[in-house]
Amino acid sequence: MFPGILLFSLMKHLYTSLIMLLGSYMAFAQDSTRSYFKASMNYQNDNVYLGRKDTVALPYFIPMITYYHKSGIYFSASASYLPTSTDQRIDVVTLEGGYDFTAGKYDGEVYLSKYFYNSQSTSVTSGITASLAFENEYDFGFIKPTLTTTLDLGTKTDFQGALGLEHTFELFKDKLEITPSIVANGSTLNFYNSYYRTKHFTKRKGQKTISGTVSITGTVEDASAFKILDYEPGMSVKYFAGRWTFSFNPIYALPVHPAALNIHSVYSTGTITDRMRVEKLENSFFWTLGVVYKL
Repeated sequence: MFPGILLFSLMKHLYTSLIMLLGSYMAFAQDSTRSYFKASMNYQNDNVYLGRKDTVALPYFIPMITYYHKSGIYFSASASYLPTSTDQRIDVVTLEGGYDFTAGKYDGEVYLSKYFYNSQSTSVTSGITASLAFENEYDFGFIKPTLTTTLDLGTKTDFQGALGLEHTFELFKDKLEITPSIVANGSTLNFYNSYYRTKHFTKRKGQKTISGTVSITGTVEDASAFKILDYEPGMSVKYFAGRWTFSFNPIYALPVHPAALNIHSVYSTGTITDRMRVEKLENSFFWTLGVVYKL
């Protein structure tokens, strides 16, 4: 309970002071000598969000183009393509704009993301239409604490916080970076409630429909309560070669606090049933492999 209260308290204070912080750090914006573009391609083996995922794996190819202005402002556009044997489609298009700033050993980033999901998407995040996030890092040398707070906008707004620790090891004249990390993620569950109401029980290609049912929907109990959802140990690996950057980011998600669900079933006979159950959570190993070219 304590970690959830801590994250929620930190998140409220950070969003209250966000505007003042931005004004204070404008003078410390990233001051690159020039503006530039980056083109990237990532492959993600599954779509896992706060330890939650769909009943079938959702791997994505994600091409992205990003423009970085020397002031610290950036804009990006990406598309997540689903290449499975049963479905081939662009699952979501993402547009993002943000601002990076630095003050001594402190790094901050604020960004706004807009999501355009395919109507057939079964991602647990398909009910989120936009996000506003505020990332914070402070490098003590031996350890770097991180705190990210996020507002996820959808049918109802979710409040999310991620508290982490990491340290970067630089090898081969700084050409190789290895960053082990641990993150605790907390959030409200309105996005998950939307998923259970509209997506979780959607018939997937190749799956059988439960005999005699007309519709099945789920409701997450107490979805507006903030709680720790998962712990994520990971290890980011980056290799720099001129204008190219190659990366591999494996993460092991350990979900906690399974949701209590009310399952509403309507049968062809006219019978209607409601039953309560607690979802069964399982650990997830997921990873992202990427390449970036700086133009």
